[in-house]
Amino acid sequence: MKINFITVVTFYLFSSPLMANFNDAFLEDVIDITQLEFSDGSFYQGQVSECLLDLIVISCMHGKGVYTFKTGSKYTGKFSNNKPNGQGFFRHTDGQSYEGDFQDGMIDGYGVMIYPNGIRYEGNYKKNKREGFGIMVFRDAGIYQENSRYEGQWKNDRANGFGFFKYVNGQSYTGNFEDGIMSGDGIMMYPDGRRYEGEFLNNQRNGYGVMIYQDESKYQEGSRYEGEWLNDMRHGNGEMIYLNDGRRLKGLFKENAFIDS
Repeated sequence: MKINFITVVTFYLFSSPLMANFNDAFLEDVIDITQLEFSDGSFYQGQVSECLLDLIVISCMHGKGVYTFKTGSKYTGKFSNNKPNGQGFFRHTDGQSYEGDFQDGMIDGYGVMIYPNGIRYEGNYKKNKREGFGIMVFRDAGIYQENSRYEGQWKNDRANGFGFFKYVNGQSYTGNFEDGIMSGDGIMMYPDGRRYEGEFLNNQRNGYGVMIYQDESKYQEGSRYEGEWLNDMRHGNGEMIYLNDGRRLKGLFKENAFIDS
């Protein structure tokens, strides 16, 4: 998260009215525009109000304004007591942007974040982190193909709790997440029609679960396995029921193979 506001501006130099030569559309309806410049090279244009800083009464950012960092990053929105508060828009020089709620100088509330690689998140934040319900759409074509999406609960900037993930190939997962990983109880639907319901660990089928097969090239539709899994494979005690010939294999499985009844 690149957004990091100065919570209290300590390098106040001077203020001056800017009633002319200022054409920022955000401030077109603001009459009392003032400019504050700071020793770190950043500056502010907008409304101000007197406040107390280190026992000195100065003009502080308060109301509608635009804060431009020395690097060129910019925040446009509402301020209260020298901090972004309320609705605002922040754009980093690398293209990352956020539009939404701010509180006490931090991203807090509901908003939309767009990352330089095209990933888009819309949802709730708490103290600069994704927290609560949110939707992330992936664009980087890396681990997830473009337009894969996650909808669900977040905590500490990661998917945590109940959520839904859908891949562009049609595969989907509904269930529990821990620190961005499928972990706990869930249901996976596969593009070939298979359906797995059971336990997951580290994004794989691990623990007890039921797989219903729909791939007629290997199993007749409706064939099923009920039992233990390890690293996405049938492993441990379980039962395989084949509908094409009625066979039942019940006993010990190892790495998908039936080894002992």
